[in-house]
Amino acid sequence: MLKKIALGVAVAALTSGAATAQAETFSANNFLDASHPFSVENYTNFAERVKERTDGDISFDVFLGGVLLGGRASLSGTGDGVAQVAYHAGTYTPSDLPITNLISELAFLTDNFYALAAASTIMSFTHPALIEEYKKNGVVFGGGYGTPIYYLICNKPIRNAADLEGKRLRMPGGIWDRWASAMGAVSVNVPSSEIYTGLDRGTLDCGVNPLDSLLSRSYWDVAKYVPMIPLGSYYSGPMWAYNIEFWQDRTDEQRAILLEEAGAAFIRSALMYLDNSQKAIEQGESEHGMEFIQVDPALMEKHVNFVASDSAALVSMAQEQYGVSEELAVDLIDTFKAIVAEWEKKLEGVEMTDKDTLTKLFVEDIYKKVDVSTFGMN
Repeated sequence: MLKKIALGVAVAALTSGAATAQAETFSANNFLDASHPFSVENYTNFAERVKERTDGDISFDVFLGGVLLGGRASLSGTGDGVAQVAYHAGTYTPSDLPITNLISELAFLTDNFYALAAASTIMSFTHPALIEEYKKNGVVFGGGYGTPIYYLICNKPIRNAADLEGKRLRMPGGIWDRWASAMGAVSVNVPSSEIYTGLDRGTLDCGVNPLDSLLSRSYWDVAKYVPMIPLGSYYSGPMWAYNIEFWQDRTDEQRAILLEEAGAAFIRSALMYLDNSQKAIEQGESEHGMEFIQVDPALMEKHVNFVASDSAALVSMAQEQYGVSEELAVDLIDTFKAIVAEWEKKLEGVEMTDKDTLTKLFVEDIYKKVDVSTFGMN
């Protein structure tokens, strides 16, 4: 009888402690500004939906614009517990995430950013090398993303190859840096939050970003030219990186909710991006004097030739730049390309703005396939 009473007291104490922990408010960090689609949908609205679905057991204080952790500190800060979840742009810390950066080098593989986002997310959930890489940094991958296609946004007209020579281009690293060098330009690696100031002050000639940033970040106030050269999608790193202790302290049901809401949030953010991009083009031309430039064919040919030659050199570059073995590099690259091809086929006939179909595809075919009882638990 005494043993039963003692056991009952112990269980009650543990239950009470768990309830107290669940009622705690946690920190969520996104260094992007509050109006950015990844802030609005993937953090602010995501946090509200998670709180509602968990009956308040997971409640996030959302910190935006770098007030808690800046872009370069978001990974280490989350691993250290400053935030319990954060967005981290992988190209900001290539030495911490060499394998993540390697698959990011395939950004020019297709113009279907949904397929790139799917491949990056699936590999981060399933490939042992990527899972271990995040673990070494004290985080669990909780969901991926991909931007619509990048373009240069410039304060000077870029019409031909000569116009690019010597120009200072804000690039996020990796393949974009090599593209700039191949074009005879100078790559400048600063956070995207500094593009506006750089264009305004003339320390930058162009910044690479999706077209929605003309509107969402008011780039059209300081840059009037967009050469229409498609420069890939940015999908490097986790949209949601969870502190390991936080992740492991959640129940299976709660982890499933976090993942399902991540898949749905990514699609909402993508649609917000696309809607803003269309508005940016229309309003940019009619109200802000923007010029969307069809560049000289010779410049476009130079771009196409770069993409082909860069892809062919990727395995050797993986060894030299990221210290990834040839065997692993080939496996990562081939796996990524195969998943992209699979998802390009899966997405055939699906409108890029079909919210219901896209959400179902991502949530059902990616996020619900993660075993929440084991993923990130050791």
